[in-house]
Amino acid sequence: IQNYNNIFTFGLNDNNSNFKDITNINIKSIMGLTNIIKNIPYLLKLRSKLHKIISSNNFTHIFFIDSFDFTKFYLNKFKSNKIRYCQVIGPSVFIWRKNKARYINNNLDHIFSIFKIESKYYKPNIYTYIGHPIFNMVVPKNNNINKISNIGIFLGSRFQEISKNINIIKNLLILLNNNNSFEFHIFITKEFDHYIKKILNGFPNLTYVLNDDSYYHNISKLDFAFACSGTVHLELSFSKIPHFIFYKTNSLNFFIFKYFVRAKYLSLLNIFSNMFVVKEFIQDNFNTNEMYESFNLFNNNSILLAKYNDNIQISLKKLNFSKLNTTLIIDYLKRSSLTKED
Repeated sequence: IQNYNNIFTFGLNDNNSNFKDITNINIKSIMGLTNIIKNIPYLLKLRSKLHKIISSNNFTHIFFIDSFDFTKFYLNKFKSNKIRYCQVIGPSVFIWRKNKARYINNNLDHIFSIFKIESKYYKPNIYTYIGHPIFNMVVPKNNNINKISNIGIFLGSRFQEISKNINIIKNLLILLNNNNSFEFHIFITKEFDHYIKKILNGFPNLTYVLNDDSYYHNISKLDFAFACSGTVHLELSFSKIPHFIFYKTNSLNFFIFKYFVRAKYLSLLNIFSNMFVVKEFIQDNFNTNEMYESFNLFNNNSILLAKYNDNIQISLKKLNFSKLNTTLIIDYLKRSSLTKED
């Protein structure tokens, strides 16, 4: 699309200067039912502000990205027949009950999904698989991992996650450091830099890695990783780094999650494969001793480690991930009543 003046965004960082960010909204990271309840006034205000902006600018197409729950929250109040509503990245209905897919089929004009396996839930005329953006950025490790030397630690992207994870991981690092010569690499954002360094102050053999432009190159140097469940799980899988997944939340959020989620796994690769491909340590099982003992099985057996990593790659191939192809979105816009100039 050549006419960038007709494309508007909200919530992008200042360095995304190609498009006009017309809201200047600093998007909050909201996770879990208790956090949603506390932020209801913010969500109501955000929804109303977006509606005013959309109404005053005569937009023809609205693209929601990632958060389907907010999409539904907005459409239930302000849906207009004059606008085409699209969802980019997709709500992962494979994990949730099918009523999400039913709502999408009835209320969205198009969905651009990064998960090909979900296509069976949608009407073919509103579904397009566009590939996965991480595939365009990863730097796959190009040598076999026979010995674990460099270990990556990914504590999470939200303070709620990091605060629950950091002390368990700290104790794990102490155990791992007692009888080994590992190099530990904590991947952090500037937002939590000071907090993490304060708690891990003085720990030996530890470096801090900022999530900057060298992020994926730095991941490719790892031999193993411990990661809070999330996008990083796919980043490590695509990068061919064997890893464990961990996650802990409060009891209420976990109960709600187990009630609504159909899957018995947490990581996407396990959910889509319907088996334990990547080891998960969830809630009470996320503790220092269990993770340490499981890790030692791989650390002391290179054949077992190689097989574990191979199984991750075999599962990925079965899921047919491919690189992101944004021209598919442009093609849709051309077909859906835009002018030739646009």
